Amino acid sequence: MKATDCSYRFVLLFFACLLTFGMYFSFDLPGVLQHRLEGITNCTDNSTRYNETCLQCEGCLGMSSRQFNILYAIYAWTNAVVVIGAGVLVDRLGNRVGLLLFSFLCLLGTSLFAVGTMLKDTSAMFPLMLAGRLIFGSGGGSLTGLVKIFVQSTVTAYWFKNKELAFSFACKTAMSRVASVLNFFFTESFASHFGLILAVWNGAILCGVAFISAIIVSIMDLHGVKQLGDHQSLQTESKKFLFCTPEIWLQSKNVINNSRSCI
Repeated sequence: MKATDCSYRFVLLFFACLLTFGMYFSFDLPGVLQHRLEGITNCTDNSTRYNETCLQCEGCLGMSSRQFNILYAIYAWTNAVVVIGAGVLVDRLGNRVGLLLFSFLCLLGTSLFAVGTMLKDTSAMFPLMLAGRLIFGSGGGSLTGLVKIFVQSTVTAYWFKNKELAFSFACKTAMSRVASVLNFFFTESFASHFGLILAVWNGAILCGVAFISAIIVSIMDLHGVKQLGDHQSLQTESKKFLFCTPEIWLQSKNVINNSRSCI
């Protein structure tokens, strides 16, 4: 398949749309499964734990509300700490390395979280789940995820021009939102039929698909850019932009950041 073919860039778009699918699916996975994470197996109606009413649940983990909230808190704090370093890393190492790195962190984090759910009633359960959320936040959190989305958008913007550009962004955004919707609609039902552990592993599997997609996108992008003869020119432009950032870009960035803060 030649890079000049229309089918080439649409195949690339398909895999680019999958880059953030697993991340958005896994982000609120604990929220959907909250009662299964906090529920206690074989509890009595009059028993309490951490000053809360016992939630009867077969195969649940028995976490406290405090532990559950920490899973989200460490995810958010990780975003605040690593976002600057992640942005600099992408600028220095390039888009393709950024894609692979953030996708792998998402896969590693969700896998650790899933392994943690398998260690019920052990001292390693919660620390492992916490480590998984921390690593997942490093690769695909709300702020760090913007870095990944920026990389994805940069790759997409090179291959699609004019009217096709708007279509490619729409497809990318739609796939991310579809992942969130699928999580809220089907995860609880899946957990009811197949259990909590398999439901959590679904997130890790989808992040694995995203990592494979990142490899394919990186290879196709590099191969296509070389075919089109733009590899050297893009590297030169990237270095110029890194050391001489246009004022209009800084102004646009500030407007976008302030807009997102207001929202």
